[in-house]
Amino acid sequence: MFDLSSRPQSQVAALCAAMLLAACAASPGSSPDAAISNDAALRDYLALAKGYFQMQDFAMARQRLDKARAIGGEVAEVHHVAALIAAAEGDFPVAERQFRKALRLEPGNAPIRNNFGVYLSARGEHERAAAQFRAAGADANYAGRAWAWENLGRTLLRLERPEQARQAFVAALSHHEELPVASLELSLLESRGGDLAAAQRRYEQYRAIAERQGLPLGPKALLVGAELAWRSGNRETMKEFGAILGTLHPEAAEYHAYQELIDAD
Repeated sequence: MFDLSSRPQSQVAALCAAMLLAACAASPGSSPDAAISNDAALRDYLALAKGYFQMQDFAMARQRLDKARAIGGEVAEVHHVAALIAAAEGDFPVAERQFRKALRLEPGNAPIRNNFGVYLSARGEHERAAAQFRAAGADANYAGRAWAWENLGRTLLRLERPEQARQAFVAALSHHEELPVASLELSLLESRGGDLAAAQRRYEQYRAIAERQGLPLGPKALLVGAELAWRSGNRETMKEFGAILGTLHPEAAEYHAYQELIDAD
């Protein structure tokens, strides 16, 4: 998940739809009032660029970003926004270059590292992404570190490192208990690791979070429910989950995985 806050603030979602924020110092010789005015203008233009970016109006976002750049010069958040716009438009060489410039200016900026990780993961560069998520998650002052750990867990699953992924998801939930993805993935990992009691607790935790957040049970949640029932010897419940999965998501990879489960039974 993308985090488009200023330094340590909130989270947003999905590559090709995000935002952020920053600050700027006055140039030598400028008056204090001019410095305040420039800082305020920079913040306003960045806020406008974020807003247009969220609406996927990239042309207007770029216009406001150009105005912020004219005021602020070399500011990490300007490069950060530019990276997100370039990524959304599919200009990946520019996106990476802008992420790198932002991190050269502020190597300790955890939201930028998290977002660079999301970008790299979407490009299939999971090793590099994992390094960025680890750095973001290790920042004790970063309010979004739970999502960085969750992102790390998902990346480690793609790298087929289930035990490391489990540790990352546990870390994510230690910082924020209401993470449905981390809870569901942990349930599956515990189940496949043979700890059915822990897996069932995690799955119930996931169901409670999903209900509180108004989330429907998606294909993976239905598959995990079916697999847990299968491992527990409850064939009736397994088939109920499978019937829902087949009705709602007949083309999903999870339904094919369920059918393999049935065949192996």
